[in-house]
Amino acid sequence: MVKSTQYRLQRDPIFFFTVGCFALLTTGLPAVLGQPRFMPLLQAVALTLFMLIPLRQRDVRGALAVMFLWLTLQTSILLVLTWFAPVQLERAFEGGFLFRAEMSEWYFAGSPLPASFASQPIPSLVEILGILAGSLFTGGLVGNWFLLRMANLAAFGAGSLLVALENPLWLPIALPPWSVLQLIGGGGLVALLAEPLASGQLGAGIRRFGGERRRPLLLFGAIYLAGLALELVLPTFWHFYQG
Repeated sequence: MVKSTQYRLQRDPIFFFTVGCFALLTTGLPAVLGQPRFMPLLQAVALTLFMLIPLRQRDVRGALAVMFLWLTLQTSILLVLTWFAPVQLERAFEGGFLFRAEMSEWYFAGSPLPASFASQPIPSLVEILGILAGSLFTGGLVGNWFLLRMANLAAFGAGSLLVALENPLWLPIALPPWSVLQLIGGGGLVALLAEPLASGQLGAGIRRFGGERRRPLLLFGAIYLAGLALELVLPTFWHFYQG
């Protein structure tokens, strides 16, 4: 007797290939065209739609796989594009030229880290609220918008710093641990908090946060908080190469 298995789209390699293609398309094209508002909006809508497929079946693992594949490709392509065409990529970010200058001033002159909790506390609090409440009450859409904006800026900042350092081998320094931890923790939180509404079981989904979803929620929450804490402490000491 042949045992039948149920086909799941989110387990099909073609599904993840399609996710990857959309991650590259919605990042690379708006970045090259210099679209600071359109890029994160297009990214957030596309990622949310792909996450809905596994989340509608309460498949959080599938949603997490989509999330981290997307974040990896998005940050990678922006890093590469910034490395090869930093002036071109400035147009894809509001105040891109100023941000690049502030990144260099922070690293080489000890100025405050730009777009951080210490230098911009109110926008940072809004970002945290958007990732948490925005994910829960919009099925991940608002949370993804805040998260992907953060990923775009982290990748652009890292690429800009690599240009100043003139060596791609300094990537672990240019993309610091607080950014990586915030992206990992924030990505996990968005996927988990989006599940109740995305699955059509808001009340039951929220109750699961105290049960089967409690451990991953605490794990990703701790990673996100660790990233915020390191962002408050490490930037003052994060200067390994002065040219």
